[in-house]
Amino acid sequence: MRFTLVGTGTTLPDATRGPAGFLVESDGARILVDGGTGTIGRLAALGVDARELDGGVYSHRHVDHCGDLVPLLFTMKVGIDKPRRRDYPIWAGSGFEDFFAALEGVYGSWIQPEGWKVRIAELVLDAADGADLPGGVRLDTLPAVHTAGALHLSFTSPSGYRVVFSGDTGPSEALAVLARGADVLVTECAVETTDRWNSHLCATDVAAIVDAARPKRVVLTHLYPMVDPTEALQVVRATGVPVERGHDGQVLEG
Repeated sequence: MRFTLVGTGTTLPDATRGPAGFLVESDGARILVDGGTGTIGRLAALGVDARELDGGVYSHRHVDHCGDLVPLLFTMKVGIDKPRRRDYPIWAGSGFEDFFAALEGVYGSWIQPEGWKVRIAELVLDAADGADLPGGVRLDTLPAVHTAGALHLSFTSPSGYRVVFSGDTGPSEALAVLARGADVLVTECAVETTDRWNSHLCATDVAAIVDAARPKRVVLTHLYPMVDPTEALQVVRATGVPVERGHDGQVLEG
């Protein structure tokens, strides 16, 4: 399984880091995870045609994580040289169907395909849930401490390689549970100090989760400018678990 960091930035403009977006590849299948503005273009730069994706998974509904959903469906509908012929499945937390219905109310036929459907499978927000994804990948989820239907996501390959993505979250015991023993924990580290809204992690929060979960490797993403990357890495590195700051285009594979 390959887990590519397509976008490791935030909602703020950045020439080298796009908003959150990831790509899971296994046994020929390609699954988009989140996808903020510009994800389609970043996929193209990686040699991936978004029109041929086999499905999508969303950690939550904030724009910097799903802003490219409308452009994605529009380009799939237009097709031109590669018209799509098969359904597009989406897995996301409860509330995503209503969210998508609202998008259809705005964009109408622009995102309503002809001859195939967008099929949404909602996952519960108050307990463990999961699904079997294309390519033999197993998705497991637990509730995140955030809004807009937020979930923590775990992707396990047929061989057992496992990558956990925090999504956006405040300090979360559930993330420590889901990330326990994972090959890689990809986690946000958005704020400099404890978030007064309890909706994002600072380096100290990440270190506590890592210390409890003991993943084999940690990759930090979603750092806002007030976060000093060097200091954040030092704080997390004190747990004894290898840690690095992720970058757009980085591939995790196992």
